[in-house]
Amino acid sequence: MRELGRWAAVAATMAAFTGCGEDQGPTATLESVVVEPNPHNVISAVSVVTGAGFDSAFVRYWEEGGAVLESPPYPLEEGVARVPVLGLEPATTYLVETNLVLGDSVFAGVDTSEFVAGTLPAWIPALAAQGSDTTPGFVTLSLPDGPVIIDNAGRVVWYKERPDGTLNSFQAHPNGRYTLLGLSDSVRVFSMLNELGDEIGILQCAGRPTRFHEIMMEADDTAWLLCDETRIMDLSGVGGLDSANVTATVVQHLSPEGELMFEWNAFDHFDITDLVVIPTGPNVNFTHGNGIDFDHDGNLLLSFRSLNEVTKVDKVTGEVMWRFGGKRSQFSLMNDPDSGFARQHGVRRAGPGMVQLLDNGFSPPSQGERYILNPVTKTAILTVAFFDTPDRFATVGGSTQYFTNGHALISFGRGAAVVEFDESGNRAWEVTGIDGLYVFRAQRIGSLYAPGRGDPTR
Repeated sequence: MRELGRWAAVAATMAAFTGCGEDQGPTATLESVVVEPNPHNVISAVSVVTGAGFDSAFVRYWEEGGAVLESPPYPLEEGVARVPVLGLEPATTYLVETNLVLGDSVFAGVDTSEFVAGTLPAWIPALAAQGSDTTPGFVTLSLPDGPVIIDNAGRVVWYKERPDGTLNSFQAHPNGRYTLLGLSDSVRVFSMLNELGDEIGILQCAGRPTRFHEIMMEADDTAWLLCDETRIMDLSGVGGLDSANVTATVVQHLSPEGELMFEWNAFDHFDITDLVVIPTGPNVNFTHGNGIDFDHDGNLLLSFRSLNEVTKVDKVTGEVMWRFGGKRSQFSLMNDPDSGFARQHGVRRAGPGMVQLLDNGFSPPSQGERYILNPVTKTAILTVAFFDTPDRFATVGGSTQYFTNGHALISFGRGAAVVEFDESGNRAWEVTGIDGLYVFRAQRIGSLYAPGRGDPTR
């Protein structure tokens, strides 16, 4: 219920503050505040503020007897601010207090409304978590029926239904955007979402099919995408068909307007004989690019599952700086009883000179691994290896994430486990309630709100 008397009192204060003469400039005015349900999930809302002369608006919200939560400020653009109210408890009544900002002044409590959060839909499993030695923040889970975000207690704080049937590739980016794999006119694209879940644009490769695995957005809203190119090749000389359809990965850097700024093509740098075994069928997945990250120097780390290889590429010149793993590895392995990784996912830069990944392998156990690489001596030392159980096998999918405290978050893909382990490879925290579910990706974020999200890995 709106406190009209308080609103009127605040309006009088605003008028006195801004003045009404020609020399004083226009008066700041508040026209309306409406707290609306979020159509994308029942545990969030949006305070729609309409007015003139104010810089921004923010909300404070609380359940009776509970802690007061606060959003960041959101600017009034063309006289309207849409302020998200996020992370509500299901089936709970909240008071939502809207506040206005003008210069250095805050007009507190211009409106207080009541909002009742709904009940979670049945497709979300009964999630929980265990372990206390965990990195602060929230964890996104790419579940088959849509992305879900939980807190460190396992409580669902955000979701968006997007049934896929196989996987959902959902990512949060430091520029405040989410991306979610989807279809547009039967073509695979990434939808860009704001923190309410509104679809605000799409990202797709320029002139090429978009790969479904991963996308990286930078603070300037440019995007790095994995794409495909297919060529008909004669592989009869190496044991294949004389007219095979060979698909390799292309990396594109696109401007915010979707214009191509840079392109790197695996066909220009790899040979079909880099495969350990040449497929004999008509369709050859030559590289299967499934991961991209920025190393500490800003250059690209790329993962090629079919080659069992992580490759570092100069993001300006396209030069291959080194190749690690697989048949053409330039590094000698040390302290690795398995003699390397295979079918990997989730390549990420770790500490200085380190690379981290999920070694899916050809048989269980799949495990998270961290290597320290010396590009001068061309040595790679396995420093941390973590497996969940001896029979945990990520046949496909999965992800990793490295944190500055030395911890790592790992999803085992089809292996249906999400675990955080510490710098020594000990279990620190894990998600429960996901048995049998394909969790394609898990990712920790610092905030549900775009202005405060940042990147806990940097």
